[in-house]
Amino acid sequence: MSDRYSPKYFLSKDTNFMRKTRLKISTWSILCATFALVSLLGIGLIVLNRTVAQAAGSLPYNATANGPYTVQGNKILGKDGRQYIIHGMARDGLEYNCRGEGPLDKQTLAYMGPGNSTNGSTYWGANTIRLPLSEVFWLSGQGSTCTAAQYQALVKGTVDTITALHMNVMLDLHWVGAGRQSTNGGGQWPMPDGDSVTFWQQIATQYRGYSNVFFELYNEPVPPNWPCWQKGCQVSGTGYSNDCHCSKQLSYQAVGMQTLVDTVRKSGASNLVIVGGSNWGFDLSQLPNYPISGTNIVYDTHPYAYANKSAKYWDWAFGNLSSRYPIISAENGQYDCKEDYMSQLLPYLDSHQMGWVAWAWVVNGNVCGYPQLVTDYRGTPANSMGVYIYKSLQRYRS
Repeated sequence: MSDRYSPKYFLSKDTNFMRKTRLKISTWSILCATFALVSLLGIGLIVLNRTVAQAAGSLPYNATANGPYTVQGNKILGKDGRQYIIHGMARDGLEYNCRGEGPLDKQTLAYMGPGNSTNGSTYWGANTIRLPLSEVFWLSGQGSTCTAAQYQALVKGTVDTITALHMNVMLDLHWVGAGRQSTNGGGQWPMPDGDSVTFWQQIATQYRGYSNVFFELYNEPVPPNWPCWQKGCQVSGTGYSNDCHCSKQLSYQAVGMQTLVDTVRKSGASNLVIVGGSNWGFDLSQLPNYPISGTNIVYDTHPYAYANKSAKYWDWAFGNLSSRYPIISAENGQYDCKEDYMSQLLPYLDSHQMGWVAWAWVVNGNVCGYPQLVTDYRGTPANSMGVYIYKSLQRYRS
């Protein structure tokens, strides 16, 4: 976007309205808070490091990609037949900017993966990079400054670069057109639409030979009920639309997760497919009652620091299911320059042997108003959450 902010900054995942305004803080409050922070920093870092190290120490460590992958029981297996744990981050931008947000060259992308850090650059050690995409850019480019062919070429070049760097790529259908009513990338509407079927037909056909590419079928479903999540229905929603940079209320025919799984498999692709839950991708609780049939299916939860997604709900929403189904968290994060939510979440995911992908590797100039992991594209970790995610990835290596 022209203001360099992803629309996730403006729209709440839980209410779909504008995010709450920030509190005005007096100079005296800032001084007091700073003193308290400095006083507690040493103790906090010791506790943080010990917690992350204990959780990470018992996990299988996968430094690089190891496809083709299969699902067996509740585990993802690499080509060697051993359990594979996904760890990485999302490279934000391609869903709302048809030319990408920030550089996508080989060296810049390499900082997200394995390597030896120097004074001028930091390698994070991810084995998986999530690329959020727009079906509108991919299929038509309607309302944008790019053609569909230009966008597809940029995506392919980025996928080829990341896989050549020995990392997996998670292709995420992030934005849709809501029945062609939302253009210039579209928006994050409640469910995939009819064009999503065409999108996955084309993506699956093009990337079925890429053993280290995953297909995330839809970013964050918000269906009115579980039958709709499974099989589709007529949906209505109010949300951000990139064509007007405004809020719209739209109705359209949605397709369900089963249709998209079937679409991918009919193409001949055996790549892992990732299926997000209800309630902005968080809730998988009804999965036993509304199963998705098929092979190599991985389920996905998106925990964020909201009251109805706090730690007391994790067992119910996804944790108790992790012994039956392969589950990852393909997106998670925290706002307002804090890490208290993430420092609970990642050890919980580790204890359930669930992989995770943090949101988001992008520089938008507003570290405290967005889950931003870095302050530049050389990999410098952003304070608090960024530092925590970086240290977590490093400890898997140790």
